[in-house]
Amino acid sequence: MNPCSRRKQYVEVLATHFIDGSIQPRTIVTADGASYEIDQVRSVGRGKSPRTGEIATRYRIRIGSHETYLYEDNGRWYVEYKEARQK
Repeated sequence: MNPCSRRKQYVEVLATHFIDGSIQPRTIVTADGASYEIDQVRSVGRGKSPRTGEIATRYRIRIGSHETYLYEDNGRWYVEYKEARQK
């Protein structure tokens, strides 16, 4: 039994692009239109998604009191959503 099943979900990201080529994500917008302001980007680097195994630019972010990862791969952004539990 997997206690925390996740799935890859593409999202829209509003971001600031700087002259040096760096990107600062500011807001995540989900497919259903919900938006989440990113309070802090804690770290940025190449990372492997533990669920999909893909290597992408991984942003460790804080939204409110929650910390999670946001991934960017060739201009496409995604997060890993928790799957709804089946009863």
